[in-house]
Amino acid sequence: MKSRIQYVVTAIAIVSLVFLGVPAVSAAAQGAWFAEYFANRDLAGSPALSRYESTLYFEWGSGSPGSGVPADNFSAQWTRDEWFESGTYRFSYRSDDGVRIWVGDALVVDDWRDRGASWSIVDRFIPRGTHRVRVEYYEHTGSAVLQVAWQRVSSSAGWRGEYFANRDLAGSPVLVRYDPAIDFDWQDGSPDLAVPADNFSVRWTRTVDLAPGAYRFFTSSDDGVRIYVNGGLTVDAWGSAHQSNPRWGDATLGGGQQTIMVEYRERGGKASAHVWWNRLGGYSGWEGRYYDNPQLRGGPVLIRDDAEINFDWGESGPTAGMPTDSFSVLWTRRVDFRPDYYRFNVRSDDGVRVWLDKALVMDYWKPMDYEWHYADGFYLEGLHTLRVEYWERGGGARIRFWWEPSSTAPSPAGPPSAAAPASSPPVPPTKPSVARQPAPQPVACAGGPLRLVGGPALTVGIRSSAIARNSENWTSNTLRSSASGTTSPVTPI
Repeated sequence: MKSRIQYVVTAIAIVSLVFLGVPAVSAAAQGAWFAEYFANRDLAGSPALSRYESTLYFEWGSGSPGSGVPADNFSAQWTRDEWFESGTYRFSYRSDDGVRIWVGDALVVDDWRDRGASWSIVDRFIPRGTHRVRVEYYEHTGSAVLQVAWQRVSSSAGWRGEYFANRDLAGSPVLVRYDPAIDFDWQDGSPDLAVPADNFSVRWTRTVDLAPGAYRFFTSSDDGVRIYVNGGLTVDAWGSAHQSNPRWGDATLGGGQQTIMVEYRERGGKASAHVWWNRLGGYSGWEGRYYDNPQLRGGPVLIRDDAEINFDWGESGPTAGMPTDSFSVLWTRRVDFRPDYYRFNVRSDDGVRVWLDKALVMDYWKPMDYEWHYADGFYLEGLHTLRVEYWERGGGARIRFWWEPSSTAPSPAGPPSAAAPASSPPVPPTKPSVARQPAPQPVACAGGPLRLVGGPALTVGIRSSAIARNSENWTSNTLRSSASGTTSPVTPI
C-alpha cells in the first residue's frame, strides 16, 4: 500500500512538471529580488551564492558581496516580477562596472563595460501588465557599486536637470529636477532659489527615440554649452557663446533610443540656454515633429515623414514612448499649387493652427471635439509652405487636414484617404467655422486681399511667438559651425 501511494505522488509530480512547466529562473514576488552571484564576470556556471534581497542599492567598495564570491571579477543577476501601468518609464542606474536591465524580452539598458559609478538614465515605453525584470551586473576590479531605480514619467518630465552652485559641474548638485525643454531665458536671474544667479552650471540628460538619419543639433545660449549625442561630443561651445551667435553640429544616428546630454555654464551677466535639433534631408510628404509637451518646446522626441495628416490615435499616443495626453505635433511641407482658388479644411481634437507661408489662416488653439473648420478663397500658384500645429489636451486624439479647389462643395468628410482606417465609423457632419468670400473674390485680410502667386508675398497675419526657437522662427538665421567656423543659412520651415 505504501509503495502504491509513493507511485501516485510521483506520477502527480511528473504531470505537474509537464503541464505547468518549470521556470527557467527563480523569480521573487513583487517587492523582493532573487539574487544569484557568480565567481566570474560572465554569469557562467552555477551561482556561488543565492539569496533574496529587498533593494538594488549596494556599495561594496573593495569588499565582497558575500561568502564564496570574490571581491573582484564577479557577476550577479537579480530577478523579480513587476507590475507596470502603460507609459514611459525612466530607468536610472549607477554602477561600477557593467550593467544590463531587461523588462520581459526587451533589453532596456545595455551598458556592459568597465565604467565609473556615475548616474545614467534611459527612458523606455513599457506596456501595461506584469513583466519579469532582470538586472545583470559584473565587477572587474577596484570599487564595486550598483544602484538601480525607475519611475513612470509624465509628459513634462523630459530632461533630468542637475544644477550645480559652481560653473564646473563639480561636486553634488544643489538642485535636481525634470525640465520639459531646454528653453530658458533667465536674464539676470537664477533658475531656482537654490542656484546662484552667476557662476552656476547645469547638466541635462534624456533619451529620445529618433528615426535613422542625419541630424543637426543647435544651441543658442549665454554662456558656454556642450552637446553630447550617445557619448560623442557633437557641439562644443564651452569657451564663450552668445545667444545671438548660435552654434551647431551634425550626427548620423542609426535609429532607436538615443542618449543626449547637454552641459551648460553661466559665468556672469545674462543667462540663457536653448537646445533643439532638426533632421536633415528631404521629405516625400509632411515633416512631422512630435513633442512630449503641449507647447512645441525644445527638441522633438520623434521626427518622421508623414504621407498625410489624417490620424485617429484614440486614447493612445502617436507612437511608443509618446504620452497619451498633453503632447503636440508640428507638420510642415512645400506644395506646388496649380493656379486656382483653394479651401483649407481641418478637423481636430484638440487645438490646431494652420499657416500658409507666413500667414496664420486658422487659429483654434483650444480644446475641441473633432470640430470642422475651413478657410476659403485663397488664390494660389506655384510653391508655398504649409504648416499645421496640433495640440492634444486629453481624451481622444484625432486630426485631419486637407485642401481642395474652392469650386467644390464644402464637406466635413473630405476626400478619400488611403491612410484612414478601414474600420473607422462615419463621422456625422458638423456645422463648420468658415471664412469665405463669394468666388472669385479672395479672402480679405488686413493689408489687402490675399493673392499668393509664385511664392510668399504676404506680410500680414504674421504670428510673433517665443515658445520654441527651434522651428518657429520664420526669420532666416545664419548659424556658425562650431567645428569649421563656416556659416550655413538655415531655411525657415
